[in-house]
Amino acid sequence: MLRLAYALLAVALVSSSARAQTSDAVETFAIVVGSNTGGPGQTDLRYAEDDARRVGKLLVDLGGYDAQAVEVLAHPSPDELRARIAKLRDKLDAIEAAGRRTRLFFYYSGHARATALDLGKDQMPLAELRERLLAIKTTVTVIVLDACQSGAFSRVKGAEPAADFSFNSKQQLDATGVAVLASSTGSELSQESEQLKSSYFTHHLLVGLRGASDANRDGLVTIDEAYRYAYHQTLLSTAETAVGGQHVTLEVDLKGHGEVPMSFPRAATSHIELPGTLEGKTLVEDKRSSTVIAETYKAKGAAVRIAVAPGEYRVIVRRGKTLSRCEVSAGGIVDLDHCTNQAIVEATTKGGDDDYVARPTRVEIMLSLGGEHDDAYTDNLKAFGYEEQGLFKTSSAIEAIVLRYWRGGIWFGGTIGHTTMPSWRQQVSGSDFEQNFTWGMTRVAAVSRTEYELAETGFFSHLSLYVQATVGLGIGRTRLVNADHMTFDDTHYGLALGGGFGLHLESPNILGFGMTLGYENDAAWVIKDLIGNTHVSGGNRVAFALSYGF
Repeated sequence: MLRLAYALLAVALVSSSARAQTSDAVETFAIVVGSNTGGPGQTDLRYAEDDARRVGKLLVDLGGYDAQAVEVLAHPSPDELRARIAKLRDKLDAIEAAGRRTRLFFYYSGHARATALDLGKDQMPLAELRERLLAIKTTVTVIVLDACQSGAFSRVKGAEPAADFSFNSKQQLDATGVAVLASSTGSELSQESEQLKSSYFTHHLLVGLRGASDANRDGLVTIDEAYRYAYHQTLLSTAETAVGGQHVTLEVDLKGHGEVPMSFPRAATSHIELPGTLEGKTLVEDKRSSTVIAETYKAKGAAVRIAVAPGEYRVIVRRGKTLSRCEVSAGGIVDLDHCTNQAIVEATTKGGDDDYVARPTRVEIMLSLGGEHDDAYTDNLKAFGYEEQGLFKTSSAIEAIVLRYWRGGIWFGGTIGHTTMPSWRQQVSGSDFEQNFTWGMTRVAAVSRTEYELAETGFFSHLSLYVQATVGLGIGRTRLVNADHMTFDDTHYGLALGGGFGLHLESPNILGFGMTLGYENDAAWVIKDLIGNTHVSGGNRVAFALSYGF
């Protein structure tokens, strides 16, 4: 779902306790905008307005903002937004004229295009928004945009764009000027997450402002710390989505040397600590509301403290093939030794948009063995004196199958294989001469397979029950060698169908190898005789396959 997605920049500034540690008092103000409503041809968003409320609350809780100085606007029209900006401009101009320092934080989450914000059926051009915000006389202005192609806004005169996987150094930051944080580049689409119930960008920015991005553990989060954290976590979260990776951008035009604080997690009354030994994808859930407070990849090394409200929480840690569920109270430390552990089922759906399987492509080489259908065609051969050869009178097949995982345990792909059928022989009456009739069938077909995981078993990590169906083209070839050693070849075409079920064992521990044992019943209306009989090639077969996933 497209989402102009991501946005926040928590430029929080000075709480009363933070002011005591700065040389100059700074008065902080914020306009926080969220709009779910889509414009012409756009689908309404689900979480933009909720994201705006979360940003506004964090600015008050951890950013040092007075609640009266944070204005949260839900789906305003362009004229309403213009009026609020003008009103705030008059207030800040008066404060600056009195010689006091101010900081302005502006946040937008909603739909956007490369040149405008979409506020319902109307638009506000980015050029106009930039002009109006930069016309306000403030010491520092921080702008956070969580929208598609929001990087187009940040082409501020005099600013130098930060390269991918980079950030503007602290020496370039300052207490005067402008900083713009955008959830995507000028050509990328931003995205929402059903699992997080938020945009990827805003969620990770908020987690960073709660303390996860406090790299030097000094109790405050600066712009560059928030940017680095939001950049990497957003890119990790979106790298495997259908839309693709999303690159957070930061551009600054700040004079002098200094850091702009965005939040003060040390001011929180409670924290949850992820210890230095913990490593893996970590999710913190509020048990009271069943909402995700934080999702982050925790690297091994320094401990991470995440500011939370008092209460009970569940922390879920994914480490390799193990999922740990930990019950933690606010103020506690996650202790993996006292968590409930379980093996991870790889083919799972995460909240509706992250259906993940470790090796989504699989190649199988399958062998099958079984009898052929008896029908009017084979009855006619017998009537002409032909006898079926072979001890067990069975047909055998070998085929290559390529499958690609889709979602919900469903795989799609294709197969090509060849079936060799029992030969038939006719003894010419009154002589030692004989005629031999051989046949075979090549099948090219589409495959649909559904797998249901039954258990995890020691050496083989996963045991699954599968059901599959095939439909495609059968190409039959017959050869008759008569008593005079003359050869007659024929080729026939027809519909080929198949179905089967069985068990699939997979061992990711051995380079993705696995095996399949199953039952198949194929039918291909392909081989025809001169009197109009068509042989239904196929029958009941036992199948065995070796597979490799990657």
